[in-house]
Amino acid sequence: MGGPAPLVHAYRLVYPPHASAPEQLWEWPQPWMDHLLWHARTFGRRVEHRDFVIWDTLDHENTRLWETTYAPHPLSALWPTWRGWREEQRALLVTMREVYEAHHGRSGRPCLL
Repeated sequence: MGGPAPLVHAYRLVYPPHASAPEQLWEWPQPWMDHLLWHARTFGRRVEHRDFVIWDTLDHENTRLWETTYAPHPLSALWPTWRGWREEQRALLVTMREVYEAHHGRSGRPCLL
C-alpha cells in the first residue's frame, strides 16, 4: 500500500511590490517549472517555492489570485480563468527562451530562491 501522496512542488516569480506587478500565479508541472527557473536565472529574478499538500490546494490558491488580482483588470478579459492565461504565459516563456538562446547561446545566472 502506498504512503502519503507526494507534495505538489510549485514555483512563481517574485517581483518587487508595484501596482503593475501583480502577485504571480503558481507553476508546477515539468517542463514549465524548468522554463520559469530558466527565466529567473537568466534575468536575475527571484523565485518563491511552495509545497502544496494536494493539487486542489494549488488550484484554489491560483483561483483566488486570479479572481482578486487578475480578473478585475481589463487586460485579463481574454481569459475566463487562470488556466487559459497560464497556457499563454507558458508559450511566452518558451518563445522568450528560444529568442534569447538564439542570440546569446545557452547561458544563465544562478536562480535566486
